[in-house]
Amino acid sequence: MERVKTNDITLAAQAWPEAPAPVERTVVCIHGLTSNHTVWLPMADALAPQRRLVAYDLRGRGDSDKPPAGYNLASHNEDLRGLLDHYGITRATLMGHSLGAHIAIRFAAKYPDRVARLVLFDGGLDVRAEVLDSLAPAIARLGVEFPSLPAYLERLRALPMFAGRWNHYLDRHFTYDVEPTPGGGVRSKVAKHAIEEEMANLIRTRLWAWHHQVNAPTLLLRAPDGLLGADDCLMTQEEAEAMAHAIPDCTLVVAPGTNHYTVLLSDNPLVRRATTTFLGA
Repeated sequence: MERVKTNDITLAAQAWPEAPAPVERTVVCIHGLTSNHTVWLPMADALAPQRRLVAYDLRGRGDSDKPPAGYNLASHNEDLRGLLDHYGITRATLMGHSLGAHIAIRFAAKYPDRVARLVLFDGGLDVRAEVLDSLAPAIARLGVEFPSLPAYLERLRALPMFAGRWNHYLDRHFTYDVEPTPGGGVRSKVAKHAIEEEMANLIRTRLWAWHHQVNAPTLLLRAPDGLLGADDCLMTQEEAEAMAHAIPDCTLVVAPGTNHYTVLLSDNPLVRRATTTFLGA
């Protein structure tokens, strides 16, 4: 892990492969609301070493700094701009999942000269009220102490969104997610105050106003399966089609059999093929 100073904080970042590569072959990856940089391990397996992936923990998550405030798209954009400067990337290919797609959309609209391409995994549109209910289990783990890492992983495996879908990518992702507690147990590294402020700001955000300002060619990947039930997907087909229509140069790909988590945290051949084809990897 590398420590990158940007926008008055320090972010934890990792690159695959570690060896330097031409900046035009580098993809910068932005994770979701309660996630971390390891969500991009499947894409690293699919794209490296033909492309170099740089992924980082958002402020308030993983091993990045957790300031008391500043959890909004504007702050994330300035963090990202500093990260690109650190790596000498003047024009980036950005990948974003969920909240990471929101961040990428706003960044592409605000800094069009700095974005070459966008790959958006099941995100980048305004959050419906019922979506918050589907995210509740992921948020409920924050600040809770579990007796051990196995107990933590067992609790997650039992959640409806992971039933019959658990794999080694999910295992590695949530293993990185925890830190030891003074009581001898483990808890998520995600700062609860960060998510509380983030959610309050997301409810007031209107991403649709930026869609038509995105000039970069865009790939939008939609996960059709639900999380807590059969129908509570985070992006409906109608929403995905409307978003793809609003972004001037956007290709929509639906990945059957995936939900909001496994569209990225799995070895899905359609997702890998669509992404590598779009990037020319």
